[in-house]
Amino acid sequence: MSNFHHGLRSFAAATCMLATVACGTAQPVDQAPAAVESYLQARVVGNAEQMIALSCSDWETKARIEASTFQSMKAELEGVACTVESSTSSEATIQCTGRIVTSYNGESREWRMDERAFRTVLENGEWRMCGYR
Repeated sequence: MSNFHHGLRSFAAATCMLATVACGTAQPVDQAPAAVESYLQARVVGNAEQMIALSCSDWETKARIEASTFQSMKAELEGVACTVESSTSSEATIQCTGRIVTSYNGESREWRMDERAFRTVLENGEWRMCGYR
């Protein structure tokens, strides 16, 4: 192999490696439901930092507000499972089943997950919770 071809091959390999490092590898859309499930898990324990980390930049303030909603209650996820309802290359609508059950002062309340869909966006190579549909 000539020095030219060897140099060209090395350059191509380095370019591919740099592109992978710089751009990262985007998660496939089938990872979007897991992002919603993780967000919901963080929500029932009132973990604002985790909820913000799982949120798109436009949703961070609302995630902080949502984190406070269950803090004074005992909250649990029951039978929550999420799937992709529809998607594009950068956005997915996630539908979940199951519920969040809260109790406060001996009173229980259910929050059914199938009453609204979750909006996720691909941001910085990761699927993030970004509101409701």
